Amino acid sequence: MFDRRPGAFIRGAITALSCLAVCAALASLSSCRGQGRWSRAWEEKFESFQPSETIMDLIGVEPGMHVGEIGAGNGRLAVKVAVRVGPSGRVYANDIDPRAVRFMERRCERERIPNLTVIHSRDVHPGFPDGRLDLVYIINTYDELSDPVTLLRNTLGSLKPGGALAVVSYDPDKLPDHRGHAVPKERVIEQCRQAGFDLVSLDPRLLYDNVYLFRVSGSSSGI
Repeated sequence: MFDRRPGAFIRGAITALSCLAVCAALASLSSCRGQGRWSRAWEEKFESFQPSETIMDLIGVEPGMHVGEIGAGNGRLAVKVAVRVGPSGRVYANDIDPRAVRFMERRCERERIPNLTVIHSRDVHPGFPDGRLDLVYIINTYDELSDPVTLLRNTLGSLKPGGALAVVSYDPDKLPDHRGHAVPKERVIEQCRQAGFDLVSLDPRLLYDNVYLFRVSGSSSGI
C-alpha cells in the first residue's frame, strides 16, 4: 500500500535522493582506488571532491612556509603546496612505500619542482628535519596509520613553536557505508590530543571529509 498522507511522497523522494548520493559517492571512491594512485585520472577524481586549492586555503598554506606531508603517496597535493610556498619555502613529503618515494622523486624532476624534498619514512618516524616546519598535514592517510599517536608525537620535534597539524580525513557520517576508510571525529581529536596537539578548528565543508586543525599543546600562538 502507498502512503497517501501529505508530505509522504516528498519525504520518500528526499530519502531516495540521499541514498543515490551516497551510492554515487561510494562508486566514485571505488573507481578512484581501481584506477591506481599513479594515474592522472585518479588525481582528477580526487580533485573533484578534494580540490587542492580549497584544502591549502583551509589548512593555511602560505608563501615562505616550510611544510611536511605524512604519507604523500604520488605527491598530488605536495607538488601544489610546493608551488604555493614558493622559492622561499620548502615541502618535505614522506612515505613508507619505496614505490611512492621513487614516483615522487621522478615527478619532481619531470615537473621541475626544486623545493620539495622526498623522504622515505618509517611507520612511526616521519624523518622530517628538527624544528623547521610551520605545518604538517595528513590527507587520505590517517585511517592507514599503524600507530597515529606515536607517529604524531614523533612529529612534535619537527615543528616550530606554535606549529600546526592538519588532518584531512573521511567522515563516517558522510559515508556511512564506507567506514573502513573513514575515522570518527572523536577518535581523530582524542588521538591527536594524546600526541600533544590541541584542536583549533574542525571544518566540515568538504563533500566527504573533515578538515581538522591542531596546534602544539600549550602554545599561545595561533595558526
